[in-house]
Amino acid sequence: MRRRSDPKSVRQIIAFSLAVAASLVLLLVPVYSTVKLTNDGPDQVTGSTLLEIAGPYIFVPLLIPVALTGLPLLLRGPSQSYASVATTVALAIFTLLASATIGWFYVPALAAALVALVRKGTTPSPTAARRRMSLSGIVGHCHFGAKA
Repeated sequence: MRRRSDPKSVRQIIAFSLAVAASLVLLLVPVYSTVKLTNDGPDQVTGSTLLEIAGPYIFVPLLIPVALTGLPLLLRGPSQSYASVATTVALAIFTLLASATIGWFYVPALAAALVALVRKGTTPSPTAARRRMSLSGIVGHCHFGAKA
């Protein structure tokens, strides 16, 4: 039996994926630059990652948005809706409070979480899909003013 994907869950998966991607970028890509100056100008420019600068303690703030966007995916029913609202608000607060450092990296995940929250997760019924297909078949066979 094939399982149908709920559009709201797909949108939440996108938010989760964006949060994971932002955390990985912050963890692995050099975001700090160090320039050693001499009398002749810049001598050496080196880049450092958050892990090199802050150590393993950086995992805690990097996992907060991942956990917030992933929690609604673990729940079903009305609890998923309540968790989506609560975690989206918490992610917005986190992004605002951390905007001086890493918060801006999570704005795409916040936007996707907001879209998942606001957009209705309705899928067309099988009857509506059949009706649409039968109408397109009728329109496809009509020749409006064309000679056959």
